[in-house]
Amino acid sequence: MRVDIGIDDLNVYGSTLTISASDIADARGTPRKRLAQWRLDGRSLVPPYEDPVTLAVNAARPLVDDHGAAGFGLLLVASESGLDYSKPLSSYVHEFLGLPGRCVHTEIKHACFGGAAALLLAADWVHANPGGKALVVATDLSRRLFGHAAEAAEGMGATALVVSAEPRILALDAAKGYASQEVYDVARPTHTHTIVDAELSLSAYLDLAESAWSDYRRQDGAAAYDDLDHLACHTPLAPLVQQAHQLFAEESAADLPSAEQFERKVAPSLRYCQKIGNTFSGCLFVALAGLIDGVPDAGAGRRIGLYSYGSGSSAAFFSGVLRAGAGARLARHGISSALAARRAVDVGTYERLVHDIEQSLTAEDYEPDTGAVGNHFEESYAGRDSLILAGVKGYYRTYQWS
Repeated sequence: MRVDIGIDDLNVYGSTLTISASDIADARGTPRKRLAQWRLDGRSLVPPYEDPVTLAVNAARPLVDDHGAAGFGLLLVASESGLDYSKPLSSYVHEFLGLPGRCVHTEIKHACFGGAAALLLAADWVHANPGGKALVVATDLSRRLFGHAAEAAEGMGATALVVSAEPRILALDAAKGYASQEVYDVARPTHTHTIVDAELSLSAYLDLAESAWSDYRRQDGAAAYDDLDHLACHTPLAPLVQQAHQLFAEESAADLPSAEQFERKVAPSLRYCQKIGNTFSGCLFVALAGLIDGVPDAGAGRRIGLYSYGSGSSAAFFSGVLRAGAGARLARHGISSALAARRAVDVGTYERLVHDIEQSLTAEDYEPDTGAVGNHFEESYAGRDSLILAGVKGYYRTYQWS
């Protein structure tokens, strides 16, 4: 008997603050036409009392509340924003979500590929344990890139997925294509610094897109480009996704030119990416959520192609079929309204908050300032039972419910 395995539930948490991409562009002297080319509206930002742990828990808690903590046997937390060289983020997430003691958990790191890797590993675990459920969480904070060309496109946030047999959002196809090669395109050598070789990273993204797509097409049961109703990709920049799409579309027999195919098949997946920015390990799932929420006919039987790339580097191209009611199931979490409710800040506040984030990640002792953004804590956290960072003492981090 065939058992479908895939995504049973999905949530995106973009925290509670945002800054306009145009405000950053004006402050740095970046032409606004570049933002139009990037299809970028803004990026998420966190207050001083949020970090990768709180983002992960606040993204996953609605799913755990709905499904029941007792049913989860595996927790995988993907992140390139780890807090410790030894202690995994997953230990905090496991604790504050109230997952059972026999639930295996660990942290996965592979730049922006980590979330997809966690999903595919979780799917294999469910295949071996069809009665169990796995929870995959991807959580990341961008680092300070003041004045860098990619500054306005960097984001902060988390995504959470429930992986199970008989999924109600997306059933994964068996065919999967992979590609890996050692590339030093992006790295985080310290808690606060990012090295970016933009030209090399863009090239590697496209090289591995071509290789992973070719490997996928060689697998039994792989879908041809024309059989994919939509695509969702890791989205650091929209023009890069457009170039990857051109590679995928080369075999198309359709009369539509590639640009029109992109608008129909891929552009809907930019819906949330252009509001949050690049959330690294979870960016692919932000694109998937935007696609499902943004396409009126994204219903049963529509096949979605998914491309994930992570610097360093590894990539995967895989696909899945949307289930009946996928849109309604995702809509329960109110992702669009939550993103619209974020409080906008100016450039000066944004820069100060980025410095606060650095302190929260590196200081031996740190006390978050709940008054850092006016009355934002009272309006968006107090009494809402969100997880917040209470403080750091001797590097020991403590958390509490708001």
